[in-house]
Amino acid sequence: MGAVLFVIIAIGCWTGTVIADDSLKAPEDELVIEGKKPARFAHKVHLGLGLECGVCHHDREHKPLNADSIATLGDPSGLICISCHNSGHSDKNLQKAKDVFHARCQTCHKEGYEGKNGPTKCTGCHIKTKKKAVEGC
Repeated sequence: MGAVLFVIIAIGCWTGTVIADDSLKAPEDELVIEGKKPARFAHKVHLGLGLECGVCHHDREHKPLNADSIATLGDPSGLICISCHNSGHSDKNLQKAKDVFHARCQTCHKEGYEGKNGPTKCTGCHIKTKKKAVEGC
């Protein structure tokens, strides 16, 4: 019995179907999406509304990724939008992260989800940055 269990666990780990505490999970802390105008994003808030991971995260064939498929990813860098949405993307409208986020986020925030709407003003997501001093002042 012990040998059989070992083989099952070994095969599961090799295929990525059994992962202990090292599996990818949604970040607990609010993320800051860097850019010209950094934006805040809280997975906890969106998951708390009942949104599935696949609403935002998808594979290269645009098939939604669920929590289980994300947990088995060995390299989380593929979840970063700009890993695909960059100048190499075939659709020019989906090459800039700003365009992708605005299309996805603004639409959902305006239309809402289960009767709840997200912030629709720029400052609802974007972080105010200190203006740079004019040289010589």
